[in-house]
Amino acid sequence: MGVALHGPERDGRDRRDGDGVSRGVPEPLADLIVAMERTLVALAGEGGGRNELHALRNYLSDLCVLTQETPTIRRAVDRLVFAGDRLGESVIAPRGYERRWRSPRLNKARQALTSLERTLAGARPSRIAVRLDRDW
Repeated sequence: MGVALHGPERDGRDRRDGDGVSRGVPEPLADLIVAMERTLVALAGEGGGRNELHALRNYLSDLCVLTQETPTIRRAVDRLVFAGDRLGESVIAPRGYERRWRSPRLNKARQALTSLERTLAGARPSRIAVRLDRDW
């Protein structure tokens, strides 16, 4: 059962590659976007928990190392961190009424990830990325 990262294309204007990531996002960052989406789905699943929450933060850390920091990117990363934490709260909390929070919080986290993806379309590699030969 696959989970789509994004909704349906709109009039063909939404150019996506096979993984559902916008073609304007540099490849090293597109790979991180796909990994973050999979992690969000795993976090929201029955077996989700602290490991997935840590994995999400690790992917975000990698993304921050690879890109030049801009206020727009920083805000988009902060939104995803907040949304991921909120999703994690509903998953890690004692089982009960918190389960009904999962779906809306997963949707919010996906919206934050989509916003981050749009922001990364114009990203430039950081000096560290260039030195590590991970520039685009």
